[in-house]
Amino acid sequence: MNPRTLRAAAFAVFACGFLAACDASKPAASADQDAPLRIAIVAKQLGSGYSDAIRKGGEQASAELGKVQMIFTGPSTPTAEGQIEVLNTLIAQQVNAIAVAANDPDALVPTLKRAMQRGIKVISFDSIASAPCNTQLNFDFAGYKTQQANAVMKLIN
Repeated sequence: MNPRTLRAAAFAVFACGFLAACDASKPAASADQDAPLRIAIVAKQLGSGYSDAIRKGGEQASAELGKVQMIFTGPSTPTAEGQIEVLNTLIAQQVNAIAVAANDPDALVPTLKRAMQRGIKVISFDSIASAPCNTQLNFDFAGYKTQQANAVMKLIN
C-alpha cells in the first residue's frame, strides 16, 4: 500500500473515532440515544484508489467502534457543485457528523456553515475548507517524512 493510500485509510479510522467521541450524540432533530451515530465521509470523487482507502478505513473504524453507521459518499466527478449536492442531501438526512475533503475550499463554505447551524459536527480533511469547521485535520507532511526517515534509520542500525 503506498503512503498516500495508507494515510487515507488511517485518516478514516481516526475521523470516525474522533467524531464518535465528539458530542455528536445530539443530532439536529433526534433524541434517540440508542440510535447509531450517523457519520458521513464525503470524498472528492468516488472511484479513486484514494477514496476507496478512505471508505475501507471508515468501514473498519465503524465496525470497531460499534453503534456507528458510516455513510461514504461523494460526487462522481471532482467538482464543488457535486459535493454541495451531496452535502445538502446529508444535511436533509440530519446525519450526526460530516467529514469532507473539499474540492473547492471556498465554494463549500455556505453549505458547511448551514450544516453546523443545524447541529452537525463538521471535519474538513485532506483539502481543507475555508469554513470555520468544528475541526480541521491536515497531515504534517514534513513530520511524516521525518518519522519515515527515523524508522528507516532504526532498521539500518
